[in-house]
Amino acid sequence: MGEPRTKNSLIESAIRIFQQKGFQMTRVSDIVSDAGVAQGTFYNYFRSKEEIFREICNDFIDQVQKKFIERTEHLFDGDTSDEVVKNVHQVVRDLFQIYHDNLTVAELLFREGIGNGGIFKEIYEGLLSLFLELIEEQVEKAINRGFIHIEDAQIGSVFLFGLFERSLLYFMLIQKNTDLEKLERVMVDFILKGLSFDYNFKA
Repeated sequence: MGEPRTKNSLIESAIRIFQQKGFQMTRVSDIVSDAGVAQGTFYNYFRSKEEIFREICNDFIDQVQKKFIERTEHLFDGDTSDEVVKNVHQVVRDLFQIYHDNLTVAELLFREGIGNGGIFKEIYEGLLSLFLELIEEQVEKAINRGFIHIEDAQIGSVFLFGLFERSLLYFMLIQKNTDLEKLERVMVDFILKGLSFDYNFKA
């Protein structure tokens, strides 16, 4: 195998074994056995299982960051509500696709990031901070333009991140076979309208 193919094979095997056994129970020998290479070959590319895990997660985060920045830069720059709604749909759709294409990695990152300290806490909190910073910037812009009405942009950003992250992982990992078009439609509607509670309601 050539160098790029060997490295990619090790990464693919690591993802597979991490998913099956969890990070703590995975050994380098498990990864190389699955990849069909000698153990010494692993150390030509990675110093440890922590390093290969970090590379796997960072690649996923880079994809999310690139697409999110690209799509959200002008999220609330539309002249009409229809343009803004269209932009929000596109952002949600693109993020759905990234998560769908990297579902195993996303599951690993969030599962290990919450359940363990050290490298996992660092990577997970890095992703969390990235998302919240980008979302808060756009929420602040939307508030200033009068598109949405919320008291605190930071708190609203945390709510939005939780809505997206947890619901997406639930529908893709637990429920599965979810109608993603419907999920996108309902999520965007919820983001923009909330629960629309009627404070004048009387039974």
